[in-house]
Amino acid sequence: MSAKHNFPAQIFSFFALVRVQNILLLSIAFLLTGKYFFAPDKTFLQLLNDHKFIALLLATTISIASGYIINSFYDVKKDIINRPEKTLIEQQLSQTKRLYLYFGLNFLAVAIAAFISWRAALFFSVYIFLIWFYSHKIQSKIFINNLWLTFLSIYPFFGIFLYFKKVNDFILWHAGFLFLILLVKNMLKDFVNLKGDMVENNQTLPIKYGEQYAKRFILVINLLTIIPVIRLLQFDYIGRMRYYFYFSSLFYAAGFLWFYFNTKSARYFYLLVKILIAIGVFAIILIK
Repeated sequence: MSAKHNFPAQIFSFFALVRVQNILLLSIAFLLTGKYFFAPDKTFLQLLNDHKFIALLLATTISIASGYIINSFYDVKKDIINRPEKTLIEQQLSQTKRLYLYFGLNFLAVAIAAFISWRAALFFSVYIFLIWFYSHKIQSKIFINNLWLTFLSIYPFFGIFLYFKKVNDFILWHAGFLFLILLVKNMLKDFVNLKGDMVENNQTLPIKYGEQYAKRFILVINLLTIIPVIRLLQFDYIGRMRYYFYFSSLFYAAGFLWFYFNTKSARYFYLLVKILIAIGVFAIILIK
């Protein structure tokens, strides 16, 4: 088949590779966080007309897209085992083209960040390095890989802190809650990817110490999430978002118990956590 006929398939492969659905959700989260947490006095139109804020959003999404690319570059063998159908779609783009895209996107992200300031360019340069370092070195380190990946997930939102130069207790408690939930999600992924990790001899908590130990570890983190939730509910301006915490806690607890007593349900609980996180993004608009 000619390159011309391959081009649509390669575009589709690129979208699958950078997980465009995740990028879209993160963009919405970024916009809602900016509006409701840091600039409640501004309208969405005013925020969208803030060229530097949009540059911050673009640099964030582009650098995350490049992170997915470099991660897939290192994980290609494991991904063939864990998610063969999706990996076949991604393989429409060769490893060489992935590297070109990776470096090109990184250059573009830093260039856009430089439009904001040299500090923003440095901020994203560090982020890009940390993503590469995770894929190259940290990914094989037990539990440290989970912590590192979770930190990378919330790192872009520090950019909003620095841009608006605003932080309060509510924001910090919400960030703590998000960190713990994302940590649970990343640890559940070790159960979902168990087969591929075993074949590749990747050392994860369920492989090294056993599934029961790993589940108890997740239980402890789940119990820790109660602390920020209780604290958040004490703020008046949580508004109707409190109902998100009420209902999501019930679904979450039921899903965890199912997973705890039936390891085979790990994939479903992992999916439930992702859905609850996505709903939590849109629930931000319920803040008073």
